[in-house]
Order: sequence, then structure tokens, then C-alpha cells
Amino acid sequence: MRVAVVGPTGVLGRALVPALLQQGYAVRALARTSAKARRLFPQVTEIVECDLLASVAEELPAMLDGCDTVMHIATAIPRDFMAPHAWDANTRLRTDGVKMLLAASLKAGVRRYIQQSITMAYPDHGDSWITEEMPLDASPERARVCAPVMTMEQMIRDTPVEELEWCILRGGSFVGQDTFQDDTLERLRLGQEIVPCDGRNFTSLIHVSDVATAFVAAVEHAPAGSVFNVVAEPLRQGDYLDRLADSSGAPRPRRDQSAHCPPSWRCSNQAAKARLKWQPLHGVTP
Repeated sequence: MRVAVVGPTGVLGRALVPALLQQGYAVRALARTSAKARRLFPQVTEIVECDLLASVAEELPAMLDGCDTVMHIATAIPRDFMAPHAWDANTRLRTDGVKMLLAASLKAGVRRYIQQSITMAYPDHGDSWITEEMPLDASPERARVCAPVMTMEQMIRDTPVEELEWCILRGGSFVGQDTFQDDTLERLRLGQEIVPCDGRNFTSLIHVSDVATAFVAAVEHAPAGSVFNVVAEPLRQGDYLDRLADSSGAPRPRRDQSAHCPPSWRCSNQAAKARLKWQPLHGVTP
């Protein structure tokens, strides 16, 4: 079975491509920079240069020809969230990119389409559990992040499963090597990290290697038209940062009761465990 991975050189792709190869799948890597992909994956023979934001729509079906499954994991997460136009490229990947890739998958006769999404698009739900049936956050205050995700997922949902067996995997906040957890550890070591509010909001984290195995499991086990949360057991933000500090020998961060309380995302992974026959195997602290 041949799997096309769009966005293979990012932090998830670097875990996903080896996981697919280990399970015996043939991988076609559609990478923005083919030289980087060849350097990262010398064992992959099918590497296609493909910048999803610059591609001509008519060229994409040929790039997917002969593939049974397409995985869209391409992102452009900015380092500075608040910089002007910081999210523009990522928004286009989730909207224009998805629209083109869905059309190309249909035209190329691809059987299955698996899309990376995020649990951070859920609304604040306090201490209550969040399952996949929870609507995404449509509030104006979070439109910059959530609106493109909602548009992306709706385009996929509007695709008939009889024509393309789609699945959406909503990942939690990535942890592990080369994720934003590295920045958090550095701030803890420097004494710059704080716990906003009282730290009792839940955060849903997931090791990037466990996200990769969820994508592999979805190839075989995901029902057509399904959505899954891919998270480890949620932790309260303050507890997580304390554990992260303890694991690295850094001082525990102070609480800032005057800071705005972040959203609380206590996301359930029970559906993914039951239907995908998957479970996270890595801890969320080093």
C-alpha cells in the first residue's frame, strides 16, 4: 500500500515516515524542499517536490497517482504567535491547501484521506471531558486560530465518504524533541516561565511519536467519516509545568494570579483507543 505524506519534513513527519516504513507501507513524500526530504529519509525512494501553497492545482493529481492513502500533515506554525500575519501561511495550508488536496485526491482515485487537526480549536470546557462530538469554538475572540480549522474540517466533512474515506485526527499540543516543549524547558531553566491564573485549567498533550502511531493506526482501522482526539491523559497546566520543571532540575514556576486564565481542554482519547486500537506509549515529560 502506498501512502502519500504531504508535509513530511516537519516535526510530525519526521516521526510518521519511519513509522509507516516500519509497518511495511511504501511512502511517497511530498515535500516543499526535496533535498531536505532526501537528507532526512534516505530510505524513501519516492520524493516529490511539492509546495502546497505554490502548487498549481492541475499538477497535484499526478503527484498522488497510484497512492491508496493521502495524509495531510503540512503546517506552518509561527515562532511568534503575535507577529503581524504570523498565521497567514498556516491558514492557507488549512484552507486553500486542503481544498486543492481533496480535489486532487478525488481525481487521482485515492481511497483514504487523513487530515491533521487540533484539539486547541475546542472551546473552554472547564473540568468537563471533551469528546469528539463537542462543537469547535466559534467565538469571535478565537477566530484567528479556530475559524480556519472549522473551515478545513467542514470541507472534509462535505466530501462524500463513498468517494473518499476521510478521517480527521485532532492532535493535542505536541511534546517531545523539537517541539515547543523545548522552549518551555528553556524558559523554566531561566526562571522565565509562569503558571497563568491558578494553573487549574486542563491541557491535553501528546508525544509526537504517539501522534505518528495514531496516523498509522488510522490507515487500517479508522471508519470512513470519523474524527478522533489524539491525546494523552490531560493534566492541569500547573501540575504539568511543575512536573516538567522537576524532570529537568529547574525551579518550579511561580503562579501569576493576575494573569488571564487560559482555556481548559480536558480532551478524551477513549474513542481513539477503542476504534483505532491505539494508545499513547510515551510520557509527556522527558
